[in-house]
Amino acid sequence: MANPARKTVLVVENQPNYTQLLVKQLLFAGLNPVVAITGEGGLRKAAECHPHLILFEAELSDMDGMEFISLLRQRPEADRIPVVAMSPFPHLKSKCLERGCNDFLQKPIKMIELMTRLKRFLS
Repeated sequence: MANPARKTVLVVENQPNYTQLLVKQLLFAGLNPVVAITGEGGLRKAAECHPHLILFEAELSDMDGMEFISLLRQRPEADRIPVVAMSPFPHLKSKCLERGCNDFLQKPIKMIELMTRLKRFLS
């Protein structure tokens, strides 16, 4: 059960090992992680849980990350949510930012960098 005093971070990631690592770090930081493994699931969970921040893999199994961010930003309730894309491919950074992401993290993600970004967007 989610702790209402904690901020919620939606993680949209289809690699189980990466998902586990991110969830562990988010819990350690005192946040409530919510996980989706597909873009469609991420859009649904964003509407359900009203996250304070969304971390998503730019190469999802069911839809392109650019499609995910475009669909997400069309929703009025998600317009102001900080969204951080993640990818091992640095060339996707400019595309993600152009589509409406607030930031981009290159994989493998350094956890200190992740924590710095979370602090910036959630404070």
